[in-house]
Amino acid sequence: MKPILLASAVLLAATHAAHAQILWNEFTQGDLSGDRFHPTPFNLAEGSNILFGVMTGDDGTGTIDRDYFSITIPQGHVLARIDLLLYLSDDFAAFAGIQPGPIFPNDPDTVLPGDLLGWVVFGFDHEGQDLLAEMSLNGQTFTPPLPAGTYTLWAQQLDSFTEWTPDFVVEPVPAPATLALAALGVMAMRRRRST
Repeated sequence: MKPILLASAVLLAATHAAHAQILWNEFTQGDLSGDRFHPTPFNLAEGSNILFGVMTGDDGTGTIDRDYFSITIPQGHVLARIDLLLYLSDDFAAFAGIQPGPIFPNDPDTVLPGDLLGWVVFGFDHEGQDLLAEMSLNGQTFTPPLPAGTYTLWAQQLDSFTEWTPDFVVEPVPAPATLALAALGVMAMRRRRST
């Protein structure tokens, strides 16, 4: 691994979140699965779940490094965001798509954008932003956050070597009593303003 790349990975891990779970580091643990029927599985935990990813693009023979990985959101929780912490590449954009379930059912050579639950083309301008929010606007569309369950992601780069670091942020579902209490608080504030 290049010293600069290692340093950036270590710095991100150390500074982003004190209780972040590192899901995978492709620099040290190897490539994510390229088989859509056997994606690399990850169980998300409450809080930050960070992936240090690499997409190598086309290897010059027409073979593309496609990464498939599944995420399982625990019961009583939601996937609130996918924050893009880092994007390093000579190419301005990469791709990620999402489908419900433990496999990626679509052939990447024939899939249509509307077949996917959601997708995003992302790059430098997405650093620090929520990819899930943009994914939700494309494909079949959905309303974030994503509820508990298993989803599979497909990520790829058609051109240059790319580093990307997504953070899958998991939050607990608010208890009904908490929601009711919050609603009462809002109503009380409105009454004070109107009197």
